Amino acid sequence: MDAETEIFKRKLKELQKFKGRHTELITLYVPNGSDRSTVMNQITNEISQSSNIKSATTRKNVQGALRKIIQYLKVTDFKIPKTGLALFCGNVAEQEGKIDIQMHHIVPVRDLKVKMYRCDSDFYLEPLLEMLSPNNVYGIIAIDNREATLAYLTGKNYKICARLGSAVPGKIKAGGQSAHRFEHLREEAAQEFYMRISEKINEVFLPIFEEGKFKGFIFGGPGNTKKRMVEKGLIDYRLKDKIIGFLDNTYTDESGIKEIIDMSEDMLRESEFVIERREINAFMEKVVKGDLATYGLNEVIEVVKTNRAQKILISEDLKLDQISYECNSCEKQFFASRNANECPHCKSKDFEQLEELDTGEFFYELAKKTSTDIVFVSRDTSEGQQFYNAFGGVGALLRY
Repeated sequence: MDAETEIFKRKLKELQKFKGRHTELITLYVPNGSDRSTVMNQITNEISQSSNIKSATTRKNVQGALRKIIQYLKVTDFKIPKTGLALFCGNVAEQEGKIDIQMHHIVPVRDLKVKMYRCDSDFYLEPLLEMLSPNNVYGIIAIDNREATLAYLTGKNYKICARLGSAVPGKIKAGGQSAHRFEHLREEAAQEFYMRISEKINEVFLPIFEEGKFKGFIFGGPGNTKKRMVEKGLIDYRLKDKIIGFLDNTYTDESGIKEIIDMSEDMLRESEFVIERREINAFMEKVVKGDLATYGLNEVIEVVKTNRAQKILISEDLKLDQISYECNSCEKQFFASRNANECPHCKSKDFEQLEELDTGEFFYELAKKTSTDIVFVSRDTSEGQQFYNAFGGVGALLRY
């Protein structure tokens, strides 16, 4: 997942947490090409209409949010990105009687087709959430003659989707049975097992294939069962064409799935899972060598601002609120903590809060100014967990 999509996902996740105490959370979707005067007139009309709201508190909060949206559009000169713009504003204070009107903007990762205004007790996110459906899905199958485990790898996570047990008897035949008869029973049981696995594979992966999101299968397990199952089972021919390779590994339960993924770095080189591990390992190697790498929040902010950072690594779980402000004296925008007391450009104390940003957004905005790459790291891998625990979840590779 690229940095832009990761920021998009993070913002949606944060917005999902907000619940208004009343119908005072405003959602505004503005597709590219929208007429400026029409949008501004609509918001102005909504301010007028909101005067009919019976509750004085709700009325005040709705009008405050609408004015904040108008201010935001004026400050940005109503420049709509090519994929459109989604604005979310309202009082998100958790306590009754408190006021915390926050403004958030999102640039969709795909073209926004919906044009709408909505005021409700939550933000309307469905059109944006639909844009996050995964595009690269891999199937991981661990199998021997006793059991099979099916999983799919998407993004930075794998998910077990089926476990099947086998009725294939062991190689030592029961007393009184001829070797031929016993082998025939084993073949029948094995074929029945292959059929059940094939049916489950088709059931799980064909819909993903038909959506154009399926990248391929990796089969693993001890012995030749994996290859016999593919040869004798009834896996759909379209899925058979997607087999990337076979691996010999020890286990066939969830441990086997992890084992196969660990052994498949070459085959899965385009997956986010492998890309992330590669990035973290490169960073850790440089840290160990004391070579062109740093970590820690303040240290990384400093090297980014001085254009020394080549690449930033940020843990998805790192939390740090930063506020976007605009100075009324010099008209420049700047980032600072919630308790900022002056503009860093002209030292004026006359400035306005535009938007609250989390860690990822903050570093993303800094990185854009210096053409610095940024990588978001999950905690779903052992490497990602180590990066979070040992390095505080923020690091950078340096240019010099």
